[in-house]
Amino acid sequence: GTPATVALVTQSHITMQCQGFSRPHVHALRTSGPHILPSHRCMVACLAASTDAGTRALTVPQGPQEQVAQAAAAIRSAYSSGIKRQRIELLLPLIGATDLDDWPGGIRQQFKAVQPMCESLLRYIKQIEGLQGPLIPEIWDDGDAVACYRSPKLALVIFPQASSINQLRKLTEGPGAPELLVIVNPQWESAGNPISEFGIGPWRKAKEEFVATFQTTQWLRQQRVYGDVIKVLYAHPGAWQVYVQHIKGLREKTELMTSQEGMPTYSQIEALLRARPESAINLSVSERLQAEFEFNRKSLGPLQ
Repeated sequence: GTPATVALVTQSHITMQCQGFSRPHVHALRTSGPHILPSHRCMVACLAASTDAGTRALTVPQGPQEQVAQAAAAIRSAYSSGIKRQRIELLLPLIGATDLDDWPGGIRQQFKAVQPMCESLLRYIKQIEGLQGPLIPEIWDDGDAVACYRSPKLALVIFPQASSINQLRKLTEGPGAPELLVIVNPQWESAGNPISEFGIGPWRKAKEEFVATFQTTQWLRQQRVYGDVIKVLYAHPGAWQVYVQHIKGLREKTELMTSQEGMPTYSQIEALLRARPESAINLSVSERLQAEFEFNRKSLGPLQ
């Protein structure tokens, strides 16, 4: 069968399409946009890279198709190693961005970007031995765009919130728990926050312990640090890698700064940038402002 297609089609409702599956009775159904299917060559390359990812640098994915292929290979590698609760972090392609806000539509707009990536990811994952079978889509939270695809063997939850933890726990407990559960871009932030979304006291501890049972098996996140564009990449079973992106004219060049065990901290990234004389962090305030102005001008200007 074909996995469920999820789409955000209005400001007030998330609707799901099931092609060849049992349909939930409580949600409208509508066809979504085109699928993002990794090419055969792209998928084979990522599967091959996953076998020796611990010994050489990964390639930063160029676009959603390559990212889906890399994530699928990482999930498969981790699952074959016995990791049945996985967390992945996808870098979403910008859609509808403005000069002032990358996501003016908030989490619902982000859902429109992540949905075809997850759909394609599921098309691949459900081919793994023992995970085959139809998937049933569910809306867990319409307002926060939390959605779930599930079968007796496989489940994937998009944008789980702190308020979703009880549902996640129910999904993982009991004889009907899936063999593999993947959470995509969870929206909670607990580390380092004195006031946690998980509550206080024993309630916070119990939720944090549950969340810790999900192991990160793929991660791609981009951030700007003092004007430099940084990408942090991980794919099981390799090392965590930090890249800096140079923009010269309208061309981009990505340089690997480090490869290490464990997720790099912000202070570690700062130290890496300070060690590079050409990094924006080493410029004066006026030079940094000028560089930022040039970056924005070239980003917003017409193509040459």
